[in-house]
Amino acid sequence: MADTSPEPVQRESLRCWRDILLAEESRVESGEAKARMDSKKNITVSKKISGDQDADATLFGGILTNHASRLFEMTKHRDKEIRFAAVDLLGHLLRQGQLNPNEATPHLLALQGDIEESIRGKALKFLMLEGEKRPDMLRQRLSAGVKQAYLFQVVVFPELVDVSALISVRKDGILQKECVFASVYKESIAKIKKQRRGLFRNLLTLFDPQNLKNGHSKQNDSYTNDLMLLSFTSQILAYLPYSVPSDVLYIIYYISSNIALQGADLLDKFAAFLRPYGLASDDELDDVNSEEDELEIAVRNHTEPSKNIAVLSKQNPPFNKSGFAKLCSEAGCLILLLRLKGFLREIYNLSESRCSGFNPDAKEVGEKPILKSSTSSVFDSKLLIHSDVDDRLDAMITMYAEFRRLTRKEISDSSYLDDDDESDAEIVIQEEEEA
Repeated sequence: MADTSPEPVQRESLRCWRDILLAEESRVESGEAKARMDSKKNITVSKKISGDQDADATLFGGILTNHASRLFEMTKHRDKEIRFAAVDLLGHLLRQGQLNPNEATPHLLALQGDIEESIRGKALKFLMLEGEKRPDMLRQRLSAGVKQAYLFQVVVFPELVDVSALISVRKDGILQKECVFASVYKESIAKIKKQRRGLFRNLLTLFDPQNLKNGHSKQNDSYTNDLMLLSFTSQILAYLPYSVPSDVLYIIYYISSNIALQGADLLDKFAAFLRPYGLASDDELDDVNSEEDELEIAVRNHTEPSKNIAVLSKQNPPFNKSGFAKLCSEAGCLILLLRLKGFLREIYNLSESRCSGFNPDAKEVGEKPILKSSTSSVFDSKLLIHSDVDDRLDAMITMYAEFRRLTRKEISDSSYLDDDDESDAEIVIQEEEEA
């Protein structure tokens, strides 16, 4: 008895649609349609020009285009054969100009995270073709592609404990880990500086704490979903195959500039929130992050810090856990950026002075390729996130403590560098006076 379950039927339908498209394309390109039309004496020249050939060639494709959203869904089907057939059909529609590349590109980018090499390779081929024709479009849609790649893994591989931006690829007979967008980056973006920096800005903008959704509830925690997506995005930025130092330095420069503004603002918001509970200085003019506070010390000394802070368990007034969670979620955005900066500095051997001295507007002439260090460091993209606000207070306090520690280190590094600059300046002045 024939198998009539949904998957085989869908696979067969996709193959039939593809075969019809190819048959139409072959008929038109072979001149069969034109010959048939010329044989009919009662058809005028104007009708021959605008008639059967074009209409027939787009009729079936037009029907499929109306169901493009369904095709996009099928690229995320758990059955690998259905995914393969769907992406194959999308490729034919793109080649015939019957599908909007802006809509299709994010879904093709998502397939770069597919563990099936045949599917990933076919999607990459279509992306390369679109990238040659519309390089700006490919870079602009990559941010949407990041979200689709994240959702792809969540839907297609629900058994995975963690969604990862790294896939296993075999090169020269050796199995290696590679960023899901490594091939797209190298083939279509890495060659043009404007494209590279546009991509970096698009991805880094996602980490703005103001972009977190306003909705927040135990049933539908949008903050958690956003942070999981940002964890995925930070992993992509950590493992893109950078080729020149200025690319990594540009990312670090962007992070430093944003932390200087957003980090200080968030520290003030934390202090204002915690002050009524006696967990921040009463003097609003005090430096809010000069040293460890009570919550940081509790994290350092206890596995369950919330149980060692008496004010957190008081019922009058009760501690606003939801408000604290919102601020900690904003801190999560900046924690990932600060981790990313530290990771890139380490694996590419970049000193603080070189990072701070970088000028994004300067022209790079004859730049040497960037080399990775031999360190086996792994980027930590995980945040302590749980679905229930009540159960995750300890996790939020831990995130708060890490945010304060990282921002304090950021300020300390900058101050140390400023002291060095002042010392160098004094030496120069002294030498000039002696001369």
